[in-house]
Amino acid sequence: MTRWISIGLLAAAAAATTAVAQPELLDGVAAIVNGKVITFSEVREYVQPAAVQLRRDYSGEELREKVRAAQLDALNNLIDRQLIIDEYNTKGYSLPDNIVDTQIDEIIATDFNNDRVAFIKTLQAENITMSQYRERLRERIIVQAMRNRRTQQQVVVSPYRIEKYYQDHLDSFKVEDQIKLRMIFIKKGAAPAAEGVDPQRRLAEELLAKLKEGDSFESLARVYSEGREAKDGGDWGWIGHRVLSQQLDEVAFRLQPGQHSDIVETGDGYYLLFVEAFQPAHTRPLAEVRAEIERVLQQQQRAKMQEEWVKNLRAKAYIRLF
Repeated sequence: MTRWISIGLLAAAAAATTAVAQPELLDGVAAIVNGKVITFSEVREYVQPAAVQLRRDYSGEELREKVRAAQLDALNNLIDRQLIIDEYNTKGYSLPDNIVDTQIDEIIATDFNNDRVAFIKTLQAENITMSQYRERLRERIIVQAMRNRRTQQQVVVSPYRIEKYYQDHLDSFKVEDQIKLRMIFIKKGAAPAAEGVDPQRRLAEELLAKLKEGDSFESLARVYSEGREAKDGGDWGWIGHRVLSQQLDEVAFRLQPGQHSDIVETGDGYYLLFVEAFQPAHTRPLAEVRAEIERVLQQQQRAKMQEEWVKNLRAKAYIRLF
């Protein structure tokens, strides 16, 4: 296996990507993988979404460095993709055409509201033929299927690894003071009544009176609250500090479980808060987070398996970088 790399050519591709305008860019060979050529135009196309974001966040030499790094990542991803496709072909697998057709139909339905004409026009605007699009989609499906195939086997995580991860990441399992909160929100009126009192304020006062008489906070929230959580009885679930505005946070965390607030007026409306329960700051016990940790470690193991698999594909392939 022979490997060569020319940073100069890749830098030229990066410079082309960072340019504001790109008139008549010359193409070239970025890499050869088992006889398949990967061109700079393919690299530019692959990295374009990231390059757009980079141009928003950086400028000058820093932008060029970031784009060069993105170009290298893109090239490596394209190489890995080709190696996986080669492995698929070597193994003699096949992909029925109806799978690609079904995927295209789903894309048209989801992204183009079932408008096939709009889909075709979008391809034409991007200078992509339907056959080219089908082939690209087919390759994406193949790569994803091959990657999934490598991670289908059962990954077993030992109790020791779970416990060690827990001990090594204790800070991530710490929970601050939390309250289980319900809230009623009444939006301010467009203008006060003739006597100078906002009728929405009066509504909030009537609701407060009902709460003091023993009416259900949840039921009142379902009927009168204008907040997004109204249908759930104003339920915000368990929240910590810094979820609410400072004004509401201070009121909420002073309440005892089973206690509701008076009216809290802000710039946008009137709030009534009710704390159902309080949970002091603590570290979640291992028994509670064991399943979460196991999933994380399984994902890490599967990612490692994929890395080793692609590494082995690279080791037996002919790759030449220009």
